[in-house]
Amino acid sequence: MRECAFTIVAKNYIGLGQILGQSLQRHNPEIDFRIFVADEFKDIPTQLPSCVIMAKEVLSGIKPQQWTDMSFKYDLTEFCTAIKPFCFSYVFAQGYDKAYYFDPDIYVFSSIGDISTALNHHSMALTPQILGIHTVYDGEHPEWAMNVNGIFNLGFCAIRNDEWGLRIVEWWKERLRDQAFADRAVGQFTDQKWMDWVPALLGSRLCVLQSLGMNAAPWNYFERRIYKDADQKLRVTFRSADQPQRDDTLVFVHFAGYDYSKLKQGIIARKRIEDLKEYDDVNIINAIYRDAIVSQSQLFDAFISQTYSYAAYDDGSPIAAFHRRLYHGLAEPPANPFATGSGTFHELIRKKGMVIQESIDGVSRRNLDGMDTKKRQLARFYRFLFKVLGYKRYVMFLKSLYFYCRPEMHSFLIKKTNA
Repeated sequence: MRECAFTIVAKNYIGLGQILGQSLQRHNPEIDFRIFVADEFKDIPTQLPSCVIMAKEVLSGIKPQQWTDMSFKYDLTEFCTAIKPFCFSYVFAQGYDKAYYFDPDIYVFSSIGDISTALNHHSMALTPQILGIHTVYDGEHPEWAMNVNGIFNLGFCAIRNDEWGLRIVEWWKERLRDQAFADRAVGQFTDQKWMDWVPALLGSRLCVLQSLGMNAAPWNYFERRIYKDADQKLRVTFRSADQPQRDDTLVFVHFAGYDYSKLKQGIIARKRIEDLKEYDDVNIINAIYRDAIVSQSQLFDAFISQTYSYAAYDDGSPIAAFHRRLYHGLAEPPANPFATGSGTFHELIRKKGMVIQESIDGVSRRNLDGMDTKKRQLARFYRFLFKVLGYKRYVMFLKSLYFYCRPEMHSFLIKKTNA
């Protein structure tokens, strides 16, 4: 059977994607590897690896206008995940019998033969976020967040080119055209949350991979201890004595959320999920991944500073997350939302004071200065509002916040009026 693994990146992660591919093929030389770039180049660089495919040029399931719509309304992560099932379709159209998706920040440490074997008997294979039954949960990443984000982690996904695999791909495509947002208000989380449906849709045709060595990641390090056996091979077991005794081979690790430029310098730093604990045994794999990035530093450095094509309007002004969702809420969205000048979406929001150079997308309770003071000020505002509205209207107002917390619901801010 012909097998192909692939990843999806913006152009700045091409080097990271190739590091993934090299690690995969070192242990699985029979598997082809491709990098789909959900981005554009003004001029194709000469050092572009041969495994690179420009997604816009080959994904026949997305029409040009749909590509424009999706690349604008989705942020970088949402967009890369939204085209995932379309990439599966492309791979299957090339005649491959099995396809494996890996996030670009994954590193493969051994053979994925067990996954290939699973696809001999199943149409799809997925890895859960965690594997232990933790009666008293002590992970740093809260369980409610995993419930919101999805039970399976879609940094990895394997699908067989058979009737049921193809049906799932088509089902997935239709939902991700418009519903790949990371939006807790409506229970969406990119392509990932949709996979909670798959056990019901596929039943026994789905293989839930139970190896601790598959998709080990910062959010499940709390349950998985990494060590070297007598033969110096990397193994994984449960940390807690109250879990079943396991001794699994380390297959692949998901180095999600790290600052890869700093990791190349030997500095362990995260750009997100900062509150996760660093475990001493994880230093073994961190060092291996760091060395892999260093060994490919020329390619890594050649692309890491590249700017995402869909991060700005035509005049270079940044597209904020609020802009994207506001656009998505329009009943009649413009054909080219990236355009600037007279009569454009950009001009409409600029006149409302929504185009600013300062980025507010990364602001959160974790990094906002004086958060406690701001919470007290907000509490005073709500107490005042309670006095003005009274109990009944105040409760109704709080319920309305659920509706208005979604930026799409604020398109009235930019609707033209006759006033």
